[in-house]
Amino acid sequence: MSLLIGVAKLAFLAVLWVFIALITGVIKRDIFTRDDASRAGVHLSGGLPNPKRRGRRGKAAQLVVIEGTGRGDAIALRDEVVVGRSPDSTLDIDDDYASGKHARFYRDEESWIVADMGSTNGTVVNGLRITRPTRVGDGDVVRVGRTSIKVEEP
Repeated sequence: MSLLIGVAKLAFLAVLWVFIALITGVIKRDIFTRDDASRAGVHLSGGLPNPKRRGRRGKAAQLVVIEGTGRGDAIALRDEVVVGRSPDSTLDIDDDYASGKHARFYRDEESWIVADMGSTNGTVVNGLRITRPTRVGDGDVVRVGRTSIKVEEP
């Protein structure tokens, strides 16, 4: 019985050390990989401009990336805009914490609405995680993963 308890203790310690090593690796990768590349001016997406993204200023309502790797990118809000990591998203963002198709912006008769598309990390509007489609307007900030996107309306 004593031998069994000793083996169980050793197995538990081994699993605990593996868990600590995995967590340390994730934190290390998160802190050093993205920040060093962005400080050095390196664009991890190859450095070529994304043809889906438009200039920052326009007369139509638009989404502007205000925090994240695509800071300064903007896209006009027309019909429906899907934000996510997937290359076929309307606004594709380079964010490991965003889902492939993370959030959807669309318009009804009154205003723009943002809806989470079943993402793992959720969608946050003005600091509050949303659980259902939520109205957004000029100045509202939507957080998708670690990317903050501001709604700008004329």
